[in-house]
Amino acid sequence: MSSLSADILHRFPLTLKQTGHDDQAHIPFAFGYGSGVLKQQQDIEKSSKNQNQIDLILVVQNSFKFHEENLQMNSQHYSFLRHFGPSLITRLQETRGARIYFNPYVKFSDDPNTLYKYGVISRRHLIRDLLDWETLYVAGRLQKPVRVLQIDESDQDLIYALKTNLSSALHIALLLLPEEFTLKDLFLKITSLSYQGDFRMYVGENKNKISNIVVPQIEQFADLYSPLFLNDNHLFWNKTRTVDTVLKQEVTPTAIFKRLLALPKHVIFNIMESTKFKTRQYQDTEEVIRRLCVSTQRTDKIEHAVRTIVTRSSITQTLKGVLTAGFLRSSRYALAKLKKMIR
Repeated sequence: MSSLSADILHRFPLTLKQTGHDDQAHIPFAFGYGSGVLKQQQDIEKSSKNQNQIDLILVVQNSFKFHEENLQMNSQHYSFLRHFGPSLITRLQETRGARIYFNPYVKFSDDPNTLYKYGVISRRHLIRDLLDWETLYVAGRLQKPVRVLQIDESDQDLIYALKTNLSSALHIALLLLPEEFTLKDLFLKITSLSYQGDFRMYVGENKNKISNIVVPQIEQFADLYSPLFLNDNHLFWNKTRTVDTVLKQEVTPTAIFKRLLALPKHVIFNIMESTKFKTRQYQDTEEVIRRLCVSTQRTDKIEHAVRTIVTRSSITQTLKGVLTAGFLRSSRYALAKLKKMIR
């Protein structure tokens, strides 16, 4: 597996230069994710001669300033869009797709044998996605184990948003599960949330992707979610961490209502929109949630609400990727995904 470390960040602009002020960290949060960084099931079953691309996400304070300095430092990472400058790149990043800008198939002179793909997202857009599930694109990645390279522990808004995202994923997964289930069932359900409705799962991904992520990382998932288990009065867990560990939850209207009230803003919005479409009249949010508690269609409505978010962001982000990566690199990336799926 990759020996990815925080040293990689020194290849990017690290300090936001501000005239007359103290310098500010460009990258308050950065992490690596995916099969090139974390062990997945296919890596255990057999070794592949094809090295995976290392996936990174850089959360930046100021997207324009970061791209402005990164274009000077790493201009070769960008597609033809580099000729249009940081203003266009920032506008494309922050107003289209999932509000993230990817540079794939990147090499560094001091590490020419490793390929990287890094995404750039602003701190404010990340926090919005974590709290509200606006796109569930980066928030979805952070519902699974990642390798944190850097985080500003003093940024309480960011820390709160990261915890809220995990809590939201747990609540929705529990709403979709029966009264009794295994630890593996729970983590499979959580992992599947950000893939529901993603068209790439049908044309360019390993069909066992979700299981491949969860099975070898049960311990890491438990590390992420065990504090939430212990603070949930309606969930019962014996603190063991095997795939077959059985958990139980209360499925009373009170417990269900509490979980529904904790759903992210855009999930609630999509549930309300589907209700409004059928009734063709305004519905009170709390009243809709109360009815949903006892509805036989509850799981279908929740799954549809999440799927709607993922479908929209996965399509628009992929289309944006053709521009940000360039046609040749986009084609190469798509071909690599198809080959991986076929293998």
